Amino acid sequence: MAASPSFPHVFLHLFLLYISWGSSYVAFKWCLAVLGPFLLAGARMLTAGALLSLILLVARRWKRPARADWLHAAWLSAFMVLMGCGFLAKGQQMGVSACAAALITGSTPVSMLLAGWLFAGERRPCFMQWIGLAGSCVGLVMLEMGQEAARAAQGMTAPGQDGLPLSGMLWVVFATWGWVAGSLLSRRFPQKSALSGLQSCGLLLLVGGLECIAVGLLWGEAALTHWELLNARSSVAFLWMSIGGGILAYYCYFWLLERVSIAIAVSYEYVVPVVGVLLGWQLAGEPVNAMMAGACALIVISVFFIMWHRSVKA
Repeated sequence: MAASPSFPHVFLHLFLLYISWGSSYVAFKWCLAVLGPFLLAGARMLTAGALLSLILLVARRWKRPARADWLHAAWLSAFMVLMGCGFLAKGQQMGVSACAAALITGSTPVSMLLAGWLFAGERRPCFMQWIGLAGSCVGLVMLEMGQEAARAAQGMTAPGQDGLPLSGMLWVVFATWGWVAGSLLSRRFPQKSALSGLQSCGLLLLVGGLECIAVGLLWGEAALTHWELLNARSSVAFLWMSIGGGILAYYCYFWLLERVSIAIAVSYEYVVPVVGVLLGWQLAGEPVNAMMAGACALIVISVFFIMWHRSVKA
């Protein structure tokens, strides 16, 4: 276990994580018109892993992975990339809105905190953390209700008539469970490797990208490809998802997962929907109202309660 990091380092990695994954909602929205969900998830992760490996190779910091490194990356990426990213994209492709997906995945910190306490030897959540968890859950519900009301005000849908598809919601739920399982297993069974943290992250993205592409091809997603819809916006979005949502976000997440408590590491799940809503409003013209703004403020404040009893694993 690394030495206890300073607050500025923790804050910087959290901020980068919030921005990187928060922007992925809009990016996915622009790219899913071109590629199927698993092919899109696989292509972005494979690109991210290849770029990161190339950078390490040029910097002479690349080492040849051992067989154990490949095996570790294979089973971990099945949870954290194939399920965590591919299943989420599949759910959105099947009609789950970005905000609804955020609401479902927003339960991750609750699941992670409870699972970490019950199964991974983490400390029992303190009173302030329970307040933060409760406040964040209320904020996420307000966020979804506010978005529904805003869409109704613009004539986009009628209140209560969203009709989220059950099959799509299940894909997102399984994506959440995959992320929780992978995160806890990576802490419970860390890989003793000569590889640096960056190279291990790159290997995870490479293998996970290949797994997603294999599933996409077996699923017949090649027929869903529409290269004629590729434009500058979707190209930039894909590049950012690969670099920001891939290299930067995964590295920051694993850095936090190794050095701080689970409650802090997964606090991004509460802030990411806020970032997604704000960017959707600014970049994609999605509606925002007073309830949504109040929900965003409640979520951000709740994160500070979650971080109140900050602990570092010994």
